[in-house]
Amino acid sequence: MSAVETYTYANGFRIVYEKSLNQIPLTTAYIICDMGSVYEYEKMRGVSHFIEHMCFKGTKKIPDSNVIFSEYSKIGAHFNAFTVKRFTCYTIKCQDVYLQHSLEIISDMLMNSTFKQKEFEKEHKVILEENNNNKNDPHNILEDELDRMIYKGSSYEHPVDELSYHQSNTLNYRDVIDFYHFSYHPSNMILSVVSHLPFSKIQSMLKSTFFLQRLKSKLPPVVPTIQFGLVAYTEPQYQFIEKKGISNTLISIGFRCCSRNSPDKYPLKVLSVIMGHGFSGRMMKILREKNGLVYGAKCKSEHFEQFGEFVFFTETKPANFFSHGKFVGVLPLLIRILRTMKLKGITSEELRNAKGNIKGTTLLDLQDMTHQTLHNGEELLFDKKLAFNKNIAFDKKLAEHIVPYSKIYDTYIDGITKEHIDRVIQTYFIPENMCVCVVNSKLIDLEKVKKECRKLF
Repeated sequence: MSAVETYTYANGFRIVYEKSLNQIPLTTAYIICDMGSVYEYEKMRGVSHFIEHMCFKGTKKIPDSNVIFSEYSKIGAHFNAFTVKRFTCYTIKCQDVYLQHSLEIISDMLMNSTFKQKEFEKEHKVILEENNNNKNDPHNILEDELDRMIYKGSSYEHPVDELSYHQSNTLNYRDVIDFYHFSYHPSNMILSVVSHLPFSKIQSMLKSTFFLQRLKSKLPPVVPTIQFGLVAYTEPQYQFIEKKGISNTLISIGFRCCSRNSPDKYPLKVLSVIMGHGFSGRMMKILREKNGLVYGAKCKSEHFEQFGEFVFFTETKPANFFSHGKFVGVLPLLIRILRTMKLKGITSEELRNAKGNIKGTTLLDLQDMTHQTLHNGEELLFDKKLAFNKNIAFDKKLAEHIVPYSKIYDTYIDGITKEHIDRVIQTYFIPENMCVCVVNSKLIDLEKVKKECRKLF
């Protein structure tokens, strides 16, 4: 039997299940709604994040939002939510014995939120405060601006939320409610569970939830399509943002790369560890340990349906950006690091160390069931070809298709060679994929930055 099991109900609601690998009597459950900022059109920017907030504000059955939080608090359950570009996710971690009660409450929240206008107006103020905090965070500004460059032309270029979305005549009360009813339908939701409780027991629990109250309920209109057409570049792109009052200069150098279905994403994951994992990464060894110019440096790779990104990030005080005394500064050193990576690739020792790191951190991640739960939910969400088939026999095929989080290393990482990684370096780290974003307290000499970056090629 597969380590992962799935089932699709008559109303389109889907569940993906994996048995817990530890002995602690806890269950982690993530409810993923296939609705995020990539589905929003101009008038409705920020609505997915707003709906996430409003789902905590009361239902007909539990009109007082304080009671909702109290129900989870008194059993010591962890209860939260987050909105990303691709989906909205509601998270529960509770004792096994309280899973049914927790699912009943959250199903009521997601399917029956009342959206009282008084609460709507009050929560809108909270969202404005959250976005104002983000506007003052240079790291958030940098990430949003880099995404705008990397994903320009696609639905992924837009932030999940920002202050500009909340001007007058946007996110009208009735429009938000309509968007909620359209998107929060059982056919648009996935329950991902990691638990000691058997799959059959959890399926039995679901019978008392609002997810399955209307097994033959009318399907919502067709979900808006995601735009994937990226604007083609022929040379590196640059964006400089002046943010008064900050004490550091922040820089990200990003490259467009492959989709989540490409086998290249695993060599890129290993490369991200080699280049940017803590003190053992090349960036930290050179920028911090050898030259003392930064406190931290990292890189990440992220992948969506048809494209992805690989990003190098660091920050330093402005005086050290181009030079420090008679020595070169952070930007020239960072370009040298990337140039050496392109010219010489990686070493066999770096590959062994990175594999050992990934194998060890994967085991550490398994102490917390959240990694497994999110992984399984995302696999079911993104694999549209398999997920939309409603047959039980097809569900079995899908379960076999999902590689458990605990098996990722053995399945995809262990066999990666130096040649694999050197090849993806040459494939993706090219001028037309490169985007450079800098945030500083005052404008930086653009031509000087471009001159340094050209040395990479």
